[in-house]
Amino acid sequence: MKQHNVQPLVSVLIPVYNGTSFLDEAIQSVLNSTYKNIEIILVDDGSTDKSRHKCEKYAQQHAHIQFFGFKKNKGMTRCLNFGIKKSKGEYIARINQDDIMLPNRIEKQVAFLEKHPDHVIVGGAIQLFTQETENYDQIFFPKTNNEIKQQWLQFSPYSDPTVMYRKSAWEQTEGYNQYFWPADDVHMWYQLGMVGKMANLQEIVTLVRWHEDAGSIASHRRQMVKTWQVHQWAKEMIAQPSLYLQLFWVGQLLAGFIFPAQFNWWVYRQIRKVQSHHLFSKKVTISFPKTIPLWK
Repeated sequence: MKQHNVQPLVSVLIPVYNGTSFLDEAIQSVLNSTYKNIEIILVDDGSTDKSRHKCEKYAQQHAHIQFFGFKKNKGMTRCLNFGIKKSKGEYIARINQDDIMLPNRIEKQVAFLEKHPDHVIVGGAIQLFTQETENYDQIFFPKTNNEIKQQWLQFSPYSDPTVMYRKSAWEQTEGYNQYFWPADDVHMWYQLGMVGKMANLQEIVTLVRWHEDAGSIASHRRQMVKTWQVHQWAKEMIAQPSLYLQLFWVGQLLAGFIFPAQFNWWVYRQIRKVQSHHLFSKKVTISFPKTIPLWK
C-alpha cells in the first residue's frame, strides 16, 4: 500500500477527457518538476478511451497522485471545482492533459507567491508546439497587476495551463462556472482579480500543444460567444467599458463567426507580440525536456 504523509504545498490539477494520446507526457512533465512538495490530482470526466485506466495506474504507482473519476461526462468546469475541493495544497497549479510543464515552473511560481503575499495568482508565457514544429510560436502576457488590469477587459490575462493561484483566494470566488465554458477561465481570472493582485512571470513556463482537436480550435465559435457573455458580466461587476472596448467586443464576436479559428488566433498572437514588444526584443527558444517522449 502506498504511503504519503507529507502535506503538499502545491496541488497540480489535471482534468482528463479522452486524453490517452498525450496524458503520459503531461503527467511525466509534472513528475520531473524540480519542486517536489506537490500532489497531482487527476479528474477523469467520463472518458470513453483508456484514460481512466491510465490515471488509476499512475495513482497506484505514485503516493502523491490522487485519482477521481466521473462515470458520465459532467464538463471541465465541474472537474476543476471538484478537484480543487479535494486538493490539500495551499496553491493550485493548472496544466492540461496535452501540455508539458517546464521543470522549474512550480519552483519559480511558489517563490513568487511566497515573496508577494498580496498576489493571489501568477502565470507565465507559453510556447506553442505542433507535431512538426517544437517552437511554433510564443505568447507573453502582461507582467504586473497594473498592466494586467489595463488590458483584462480586452484580452484574457493568462493562458490557463500556466497559472498558479491561492486556494484561499479561489474559495472567495463562486468557482468555475459551467455556463461560461469554454471561457470559464476568463471568468475565473476576473473573480480572482477582484480578490487580490495578479502577475505573470516573463518567461516560458508551459509548452502548449497546438492541434486541431485543441479546445481553442475545436470550440472556437462557442468560445467567442461565451467570451462575449463573460465581458457582459465584467461590464456589470467590474467596470463600465469604453465605447472602443464595446466595439472591440462586437468585432471579436463577429470574427469568431466569419473567419477560421486558426486565422483569428494568428491575429491574436500578433497583437500580443505588439503589446509585449517593449519587454522582448527577440524570441526565446525553449528546448523540450529530453526525458519526455514527444511523439507516440
